[in-house]
Amino acid sequence: MPPARTLSMPLPDAFLDRLARIVPADRLDPVVATFATPQPTGFRVCTLLADEATTVAALRDEGVVVEAAPGIQGAYLVPAGDRASLMASRPYADGHVYLQNVSSQLPALALGVRPGERVLDACAAPGSKTGQIAALMQNEGEVFAVEKVRGRFYKLKANAYAQGAACVIPWLGPAEQVWRREPEAFDRVLLDAPCSTEGRFHTDEPETTRYWSLRKIREMRLAQSKLFFGAVQALRPGGTLVYSTCTFAPEENEGVLTRALRTFGDALEVVDTGLPSSPLLDAQATPALDAWRDRPFNPQTGRALRVLPGNGLEAFFVARLVKHTSTIRTDAGR
Repeated sequence: MPPARTLSMPLPDAFLDRLARIVPADRLDPVVATFATPQPTGFRVCTLLADEATTVAALRDEGVVVEAAPGIQGAYLVPAGDRASLMASRPYADGHVYLQNVSSQLPALALGVRPGERVLDACAAPGSKTGQIAALMQNEGEVFAVEKVRGRFYKLKANAYAQGAACVIPWLGPAEQVWRREPEAFDRVLLDAPCSTEGRFHTDEPETTRYWSLRKIREMRLAQSKLFFGAVQALRPGGTLVYSTCTFAPEENEGVLTRALRTFGDALEVVDTGLPSSPLLDAQATPALDAWRDRPFNPQTGRALRVLPGNGLEAFFVARLVKHTSTIRTDAGR
């Protein structure tokens, strides 16, 4: 049986009961406390528009307290109380600073993009990771950024171009169908999937939990599995896929990976995330689960990374996979 909750929080009881089964017992109370505690603000410099060192120096000259997130390329933190100062600064007004939680920056780093590659950002809105990927590629190559909701699509376009991401090609449509027009055409695929967003719950913002339910988790799992299938089919043999969510739910994390590995067999393999050792990340990391409600996950899912909230990081799940062989059936329709 999981340990009893020792903190009383205005969050859904079913969520807190599940959390006690997901988070190690000795870390449960600190994790729950983060839902009510203001956290440091993460950001990165839009390096396609401005020099990173010059921008950080300008922020500090204006009195903004800035610290590099140790070991995490391009990521910075300001204390919770300095968020207003950051947003009132000249570099922010000039569009040289992009607010993005440090955890949210991890999937693009794990993707390991290189200039000149073709990259699919499968669920790209609002464009945070899209712009980050374009910057890591130095605007050389192509980032095919997909969003199916029209309003979010236009926000994606605006955000990407505001970051100077000229290599981005926005596409309005369902990401799970991209492979039908371009099968196995991308060197790398990022699937930062829509999820139950449990990592963004906050007790001062009731709307963050308003739509949460066990049914919502089941709906998300089904949608994620469809997106995952399409992402694999769009990835070339030898290519890299990163799957990420901002939720604790095992069904949406290790469960989705297990289903994909069962579907694709030896063609797909979960590998180490490739993220460098970081004191901040090491402090917030926890092992992936090996089972949920007595149902075991594929052992490969243990190579994925679970990030617990705290020290300026949101809850996140990051998995990196390699596609070894083609998954397109040449006998389809025969």
